[in-house]
Amino acid sequence: MPHATVMDHGAPAASQSTEDAPPGKLAAPSGPAVARRALFGFGALAAAWSSAKSVAAPPRVPADIEPNSLLVRLVSRLTMGLTTEEHALANALGYQGYLEYHLNHTAIPDTALDTMLADQVRFSTLTMTYEQLLQVAAGQAANECIEAAIFRNVYSKRQFFERMVEFWSDHFNIDIAGERTSRLKPIDDRDVIRPNALGNFRTLLHASAHSPALLFYLNNDISVAGNPNENYARELLELHTMGADGGYSQQDVAEVARCFTGWTIWRDASGAAAGTFRYNQNVHDTGQKTVLGNVIPARSAAAGIQDGLDVLNILLDHPSTARYVSKKLCGWLLGRATPQATVDAVAGVYTTSGGDIKAMIREALRPNNLAAAEMKFKRPWHLFVNCMRVVPTTITNTSQLRSRLITAGQPRFGWPTPDGYPDHVDYWVGNVMPRWNFGADLMNSNQPIGGISVNTTGYFAGLTTAPQVVGRVSDALEGGEMPQGERTLLENYLQPTPTSVTQQREVLGLAMSSPSFQWY
Repeated sequence: MPHATVMDHGAPAASQSTEDAPPGKLAAPSGPAVARRALFGFGALAAAWSSAKSVAAPPRVPADIEPNSLLVRLVSRLTMGLTTEEHALANALGYQGYLEYHLNHTAIPDTALDTMLADQVRFSTLTMTYEQLLQVAAGQAANECIEAAIFRNVYSKRQFFERMVEFWSDHFNIDIAGERTSRLKPIDDRDVIRPNALGNFRTLLHASAHSPALLFYLNNDISVAGNPNENYARELLELHTMGADGGYSQQDVAEVARCFTGWTIWRDASGAAAGTFRYNQNVHDTGQKTVLGNVIPARSAAAGIQDGLDVLNILLDHPSTARYVSKKLCGWLLGRATPQATVDAVAGVYTTSGGDIKAMIREALRPNNLAAAEMKFKRPWHLFVNCMRVVPTTITNTSQLRSRLITAGQPRFGWPTPDGYPDHVDYWVGNVMPRWNFGADLMNSNQPIGGISVNTTGYFAGLTTAPQVVGRVSDALEGGEMPQGERTLLENYLQPTPTSVTQQREVLGLAMSSPSFQWY
C-alpha cells in the first residue's frame, strides 16, 4: 500500500481548490466576540481580509515608501511578527545590516531557547536516533517535534532562520502523521531541513533525496527494478526542482524512477542502522536510462547509486530548476505578484552561485523589490505565533494551541499531500472565526487559552489616555502604522479614560483581530 496519496499537482485536486476555505471546524464566537463584532463589524472585517487593496495598497514605486515603513516591512518579512525589540534592532542596524544580521543566524545568541529545548522531560526525543525512537510511545517524537517548532517560532532570536525552515518544510513536505513518519519526520526536520535552510540548495536537495522520511513518504523505499514506483520521481521533478511546466515528460518521470530504484531505508529490525538511508544494489535497475536528453549509462549494481546522483545534478543544473526555485522563494519573500525581472535576477544568482540560498535572498530582498512588493496574508501558524510574540508569553502546554491550529487549518507538519501548505490569500481567507477569536482569547484574563499566559504588567505603564494606549498597541503590533480608522475605533472602545487593565488587555486582543494585522 502506498504511504502517501500522491497526485499530479499541475492542477489542484477538488479538495485543494484555491477557492476552498481551509479545513477545520469554524469556532463559535466566544469571550469578547460581541465587542469585536461591534468594533469592526463582521462583514466589513471579512471583506477587508479578502482584499489586500482594502488594507494597505503597496507602493507602486520605491519612492512612495517611507524609510520607517520599509524597515517595518523588512522586519515583518524576516520574522514571525514585528516586535518592539526587532523594530529597534532594525532601526539601529539599518536595512542591509539587519538583513545580514539575520542571514548570519549562527552568530545570533539563542541561549534562552536552547535552555528550553534542553529540557529532557519535555523534549527527550529531539536528539534520538530512529532505533531509540522505536522504544518510546507512538507519537511522542511527533508531538515533541511539533512543540519544539512552536517554541522555536515564538522564542527564537533567529527568526528568519525559522521562517526559512518553514519554507523548506513546505517545499519538501512530509506529513508527520503515521506510525513510521511520526518518527522519521522529526529526524528529517533535524538532519535535513534545519542544517540546510540557509545553506545551499544543491546540498539541501541531495540531503532530501537521502532522507528516509521522504523516501518512505513517497514510496521510494518499495521501488525496485522491474516495478519502479514513480511517486518520488514525479515530485522530485514537479515540486522539488523543475516545476510542473519545467519541460519534462512522463517518460522522464519513468526514467528517473528507474534511476532511484534501490534507494530505500533500513527496516526496524536492523539494529543501529534502522530507519537510516540504504542503497540496496540487489533491487537496482542496472540498464541504461535517458533523462531530459542526458544518457545515464548502464552500470554495475554496486555502482548504480550514481544513477540517482547523476539525476540530482542534472536537475540542479537545469534552467527550469533555477526559475522554479527562484519564483517560489520570491513568492515567499515578496509575494506571488513578483515581477518576472526580479525572479530572473534571482535565478541568475542561483546559477552563478551554484544554489547559494543566502545570495538568492539578498538579490530578492533588494530594497526596491521589497518597497514594491504586495502585502501578504498571514497563514494561521504565522498569525498565532505573531500574537504570542507581541507580549511576554509563557507556554506550559500546547494542547489547546495545537487544537486551534487544526481548527484554523494549519497544524504544523500536517499537510497531507507532498505540495505543502498553500501560501496565498485565496486559500486562507475563508476561515475567519479561528483567526478572529485567537488574539482576543489570548488576552482574555478570565478565559485564556489553556497552557498559555501573557504578562502585560508594565506594558502600558504611564499611559493614561486612550490615544496613548492605542499608540502603544500600534507601535508594538505594526510599527506605528496601524490605519487611522482602526486606531479611532480602538480609542472609542477604551472610553471613558483612564483605561482599566482589563480594557488594555482587550484592546490588544481586538487589535490582533483587526484587518491590518492579518497582513504583513
